[in-house]
Amino acid sequence: MSTVFLHVGQCGNQVGIPFWKRAAKDENVKNGRTFLHEDGTQRSLHIDSEPKVIAKINKTNTVRKKNLVFGRRGRGTNWALGYNGLLKKGEDHIVEDTMEMLRKEIERCDSYSGCVLMHSLSGGTGSGLGSRLCEMVRDEYPMSHLVSCSFAPCQSGESPLQHYNSLLTLAYLNRYTDCNILTHNDLILERLQKKMETVSFNQMNENIAAALCGVTLPTDTLTTKCGASIGMEPWEMVRSLCPHPGNKIVQINHIARSKLSWEAMMSQLLLNLHRYDKDGKPYRSLSTLIVARGDSTDSFHSAMKTLEKKVKNAYSCVPWNPYPIDIWTARNNLSGSKSASLSVASNHSSVVDYLDFLLSRSQTMYKAGAYLHWYWRYGATEDDFNGAFEEIASVVDSYKEAGHIFIQDQTHKG
Repeated sequence: MSTVFLHVGQCGNQVGIPFWKRAAKDENVKNGRTFLHEDGTQRSLHIDSEPKVIAKINKTNTVRKKNLVFGRRGRGTNWALGYNGLLKKGEDHIVEDTMEMLRKEIERCDSYSGCVLMHSLSGGTGSGLGSRLCEMVRDEYPMSHLVSCSFAPCQSGESPLQHYNSLLTLAYLNRYTDCNILTHNDLILERLQKKMETVSFNQMNENIAAALCGVTLPTDTLTTKCGASIGMEPWEMVRSLCPHPGNKIVQINHIARSKLSWEAMMSQLLLNLHRYDKDGKPYRSLSTLIVARGDSTDSFHSAMKTLEKKVKNAYSCVPWNPYPIDIWTARNNLSGSKSASLSVASNHSSVVDYLDFLLSRSQTMYKAGAYLHWYWRYGATEDDFNGAFEEIASVVDSYKEAGHIFIQDQTHKG
């Protein structure tokens, strides 16, 4: 089962570079045909409205040259410009070229399963063009899986349009994807600053790529008895973590260490978990996936029950899910033979804090009419904004309802 990756915008492509470098080290990826073609080229498309980042990718021999799609003018950090494109003839070919290259890439697959889309929420290309492609891929291939890996900007970002862009994009992702793996730049920065004084964009991209590789690359658990990977990891993750259409946002906590026990690694990983809201109420996990890599001595299984209990308590798994935790393992780890990694992906209600903040900030700006003329200029309408407000509010309500079910259950037990 083959997966096609779409890297959209500067951020999506910059994260894609370390993602594919890591993937290329995996023996199951190299020996299989789910991520790579027989000639070793990636099953990926790289799309941007400007040529700068694409030019770096073009220097490698791992991507088909026709799978590099770019324009000559940026999208001005504006969702509307990214979504609707430029009105000037000859500059709006990106969407059509991408869909044509995607069709050809899918035709090369023996068994196509779905797309993984990597993009930012705040940039004009990542947000607007990402939303447009998400909509078109779902319309063109309605029975295939579609997963978004989206990157939220720092809340104190430089662009005054980032809240609008993020809101509009998240609304589209909720409508059209099966799962949205959401990464918060603020959290990545916070974790890295605990280890080093200065943090570069490259280090942040490496960290994000490591977490995404942790849950998408082949595992022994899902590998066939003959030893061949069929590339089910992204889609099994969707099945495990996103059973309800109103709750499809997944967040990943990742750690890689050497010379530490599995228990010690998990304890360190859980230190990064935000467990309580501002009122002291615990967040809830609807479903959680643990992926352990580097289990060359088969020591993980002896620690598995202890680790499962730790995660279940820390993530406050809801009682109405009879199987709240899935566990996958792999003997090899991409960081080296002497290291191990843990990735915990969870459909966790802590995302409500971010969505509430985004709704509040965007609604305040919208009521004041702030910056809206930039959106009207490039074809956005009031319906786009009102629809996005309603969509994200419904997601917040859905997560709060999941927690309410937990509270009711606890009350009845008492």
